Amino acid sequence: MTTITRPSFDLDTVPADDRSRVADLIPDPRIADAYVHRSIEGMDDFDLLDYAIEEGENIILAGPTGSSKTTLFRAYAASRGLPLCIVECNASMDIGTIIGRTTIGADGSVKFVDGDMTLVVRYGGVLLIDESNLAHPRITAGFHGLTSVAKRMSIPEAGETVRAGCGGLGKPQPFLAGTAFNPRYQGTVRLNEAFANRFAIPLDWGYERAVEAQLVTSERLLDMADNIRSLAEIRTPVSTNSLMEFERHADRLGLAMAQRLFVNRFAPEERAPVSRALEANLEAIEAELSA
Repeated sequence: MTTITRPSFDLDTVPADDRSRVADLIPDPRIADAYVHRSIEGMDDFDLLDYAIEEGENIILAGPTGSSKTTLFRAYAASRGLPLCIVECNASMDIGTIIGRTTIGADGSVKFVDGDMTLVVRYGGVLLIDESNLAHPRITAGFHGLTSVAKRMSIPEAGETVRAGCGGLGKPQPFLAGTAFNPRYQGTVRLNEAFANRFAIPLDWGYERAVEAQLVTSERLLDMADNIRSLAEIRTPVSTNSLMEFERHADRLGLAMAQRLFVNRFAPEERAPVSRALEANLEAIEAELSA
């Protein structure tokens, strides 16, 4: 394996008028400190994102809710000191409102103001198109130029085309485009093939026991979660976050309240089997949490 260069972002390349806005998009480095890394075929997940930036490739993550898809990009941006914009997709979104807006000054002058996404594209950073299968194909088509080899985005309102990471002062800055989606969401659309084909690094991002074991104290709770996830009649995901919240609720609110809140996460028709699974493991979970 060849050496991969860690990207470096230079905030001084951002013009003074936009510098404070761009600086505000860089996540707190403590987010990276709290992140639990994954190994992918022996390669650290952050190193793989470094490689994607170096080669100009895009990343797509597919996995259930609460499996840290969004967290990966946020923690990576925090680790590398890169501005981050997360575009949260939905069925009624309008890409024009994400790009920016036209304003009229007191003197009647018209000016286009970049949205957060445009700032990241213009000056460099990490762009995550989140839950992309919730967006209509006409919306994802709007990202085709940005996720192509050219890495360009047209802004008709401003009469310009921006090349990713090349809009500042001095040398181009690192830019990473990624998308994440949950293939099990109801009411979603199949990803446009032309859009999906632009992501050279596709990864399945499910719940990983090695990661969860560093975030959740009770091994028995993790065993129970794995069993519930294997049940065909349970569609509600058992996210890593829900297990962490169960332990926090048990510590602060008591085990009975933690049990009730956990079961209430599930659809009414799913609660009986989940409640039985929890009851069968509750004594062992309590012992591990109090050890």
